[in-house]
Amino acid sequence: MDIARTTITLSPAELRQLRSAVERDASELEHRLSHPIEVDRYEQPFFRRHRILEISSAIPFPARSITVAAWDGGMHVLSANLEHLQGVAAHDPPLDLDDETRAAGYARHGQGWTSDYALGELRIGTFSDIPWLASLDDAQEAVISDLAARLGDAITVEQRRRVAEGWSFRAWWLAHRCLIERELVVPLDGTLRRNDTIHARDLPVPAGNHWRFVNGRYLPVG
Repeated sequence: MDIARTTITLSPAELRQLRSAVERDASELEHRLSHPIEVDRYEQPFFRRHRILEISSAIPFPARSITVAAWDGGMHVLSANLEHLQGVAAHDPPLDLDDETRAAGYARHGQGWTSDYALGELRIGTFSDIPWLASLDDAQEAVISDLAARLGDAITVEQRRRVAEGWSFRAWWLAHRCLIERELVVPLDGTLRRNDTIHARDLPVPAGNHWRFVNGRYLPVG
């Protein structure tokens, strides 16, 4: 499920709400609000009384972005704050999560909006999807061989199943040079849960400071 985005301009009152939310929920980014920002509204089909906004800041380098939920009473930062999305769902329950496609879209976007990993995440479906560094030393080659032996056959495309409370979506991800096995649980009330198991750290892959399209895939390259 792809969701379009529309660039918007915040009113002075909304900018004050944004600053309050960042000060409260993401104070390490507060200094960026003194520079120009770009605001995109997700044209999402899940919430009726809340807007989901992406706030992008190009200065200082490297660029950063966060996602916030906005409503008549203010804003909350969703990035690295899964509990805030759960709060939005509690007050504004998403529609039609009994449908698998709809629930999968909610899991995908809800995860993206609340990610703990500021440098981005890459979902993989096979061991060969991992974008190793172009130049590897012997120690790094050994790390890759060990990981392939342990987990090469375990890494698969997303697995979906119906569970008592709704849906479970299990997939493999790379983020901040970590290999993560992740389960996203989507209850029918929309209070998304995330269960991460980190299987490896400090892998010889780009950290994610820079991304670009490589052979049709958007990959970390630096």
